[in-house]
Amino acid sequence: MSRIPIHPLLVALVPVLSMYAALPGSTELPELTRAAAAAALAAAAGMAIAWLAFRDIQKAALFTSVLLVVFVAVGATYGALEQWEVGGFRPARRRFFLPGVYLGLLGLALTIRRTRRSLATATALANVVALGALLPPAFSITSAQMARARERGDMPVLSPITAAGPAAPQPDIYYLVFDRYGDERTLRAHGVDNEPLFEYLEGRGFFVARASRANYIKTVLSLASSLNMAWLDDVARVYGPQSQNWEPVYSRIRQHRVGRFLRERGYDYYHLGSWYWPTRTNPLATQNRNYYHDVPKSVVRLLDNVLFEPVQRWTASPLVDQRRQHWERSVQQVADVLDIAARPGHKFVFLHLLVPHHPYVFDRDGSFVPREVENRRSRARNYANQVHAANRMIRQLVDGILRRSAAPPVIIVQGDEGPYPPGTEDDGFEWRRASSDILRERAGILNAYLLPDSQGEPPAGLYPGISPVNTFRVVFNTYFGTRLPLVPDRTFRHASDSQPYAYDDITDLVAERDTRRARVE
Repeated sequence: MSRIPIHPLLVALVPVLSMYAALPGSTELPELTRAAAAAALAAAAGMAIAWLAFRDIQKAALFTSVLLVVFVAVGATYGALEQWEVGGFRPARRRFFLPGVYLGLLGLALTIRRTRRSLATATALANVVALGALLPPAFSITSAQMARARERGDMPVLSPITAAGPAAPQPDIYYLVFDRYGDERTLRAHGVDNEPLFEYLEGRGFFVARASRANYIKTVLSLASSLNMAWLDDVARVYGPQSQNWEPVYSRIRQHRVGRFLRERGYDYYHLGSWYWPTRTNPLATQNRNYYHDVPKSVVRLLDNVLFEPVQRWTASPLVDQRRQHWERSVQQVADVLDIAARPGHKFVFLHLLVPHHPYVFDRDGSFVPREVENRRSRARNYANQVHAANRMIRQLVDGILRRSAAPPVIIVQGDEGPYPPGTEDDGFEWRRASSDILRERAGILNAYLLPDSQGEPPAGLYPGISPVNTFRVVFNTYFGTRLPLVPDRTFRHASDSQPYAYDDITDLVAERDTRRARVE
């Protein structure tokens, strides 16, 4: 049995499971299962193709495993290799490196094909080594899943929202979330003057909360709070600061109070999510719209590899290129919102758009940016270009929604968090060591409201420092007769992604002194 070549399947699973094992408590089991199945299927397909060349299953398996190891290793290290210089010459540049790797693999294939030696021992050894490499991430994920199973059932339940009756005609509601869209201060640091957008929005009747800050500096925490109009303190109390279990927060998003309240009042709920599984689809929605969401993100990330670039350019297919997926999904999401806007009936539309979130695939005019162009530009310029592209989308969405709506709608344009400063994107980054400047960049967000019938005046309940946790409190109080008190506009940081509930209050670190809680009467 040990001589049956199962090692390619195991080798294919190692990098996929390792991605999830890096933060095991954040993994949803269906996502993990789908990713593992896709990786194993890809390895089996590769081995079948190799068998056509070798006509020997052990030879085909050996070449497939070596190919997978080289593929993953080069993908993980090429960024550093490319900068390697010898006497001012860079031998690992693509024009030299890629042909060399391809020729090496071709030579290996010919050697394996011609060998007459038995590969039984090599097969057994490869099986053992591959299994040994797979065990650590598998153990980490299994332990995390078992811990999550023990904690299940303790999730605190939020009380439903009650309303005395509609206080005004019930409008369509659009909640348009632009991921990592920073505030005015952050954008200036990236060379973007956002005053033209603010003037445009204000000219359309929006109130722009220029001193707004996110309540949490992580997308899933931020959305769990804004969509439930509540802090996450109860989750932190139940699960404790050492918990790695993100499932309670995911559950809050899946069953959020805003969606339940509006569905109970006859609204159709259209959910346009990102690739990110907490917002990808929602069981409350009347209709979910997403694209390429069946392609596991971890597998696509592995294909985002210098060795695979020629295939990506040749096919130009979003199925094998996460950058093209990102661009096409974002463009289609905007088009879908405008399509939904023309539909009859009360609508709640939730859009989670990963722009200006990386990858930086949008030029400032909205066109697609090839990888080599992105790599030549600075991070600040790439982010600025994507902000300009986001601004074009915002104008397109606002103009299109207003033009297609039978009655004046509520439109909320909001960032969930600011951009990640360089060096902070790693899952293990300790946010308690971050400087106040870094925290301000993460916390500052775009936050703009169009509430009908305000006649150009700031609607009641809005003020420059309003934060997302109060967004739907104001909306529901205005249009549904609720009497929800506004809560303090606080900002929290979590210790790290492996300690999502180890919070501390950083409001004083991130808020501007002259604008904190400055209400517009």
